[in-house]
Amino acid sequence: MFLAVWDNWEKIGAGEAVLIAVIAIIIVFLVLGVIIFATSLFQKGLDEVERRTQIHPRKENEILNEDEDAVIAVLVATIQFYKETNKDAKVISITKVD
Repeated sequence: MFLAVWDNWEKIGAGEAVLIAVIAIIIVFLVLGVIIFATSLFQKGLDEVERRTQIHPRKENEILNEDEDAVIAVLVATIQFYKETNKDAKVISITKVD
């Protein structure tokens, strides 16, 4: 179609030119619609993956959200435990001792 228009552009009237422009605009908007639809599906998939993999801290470990020093203390304690015993450590709960 493009080549036919290109070869005969001198013979095309105003009505045909408007029709060609409208068809081109419709094609552009259809392609944009497909792109928007595809990206929205992709985003929904990412949101579902994020929802399934979101980690919620246990209530007894809320101190980690409140106090940066508690996080550092837990990290230092687990590293020291690993150095002394060569075993992996799993922190189950954290309590603040005054």
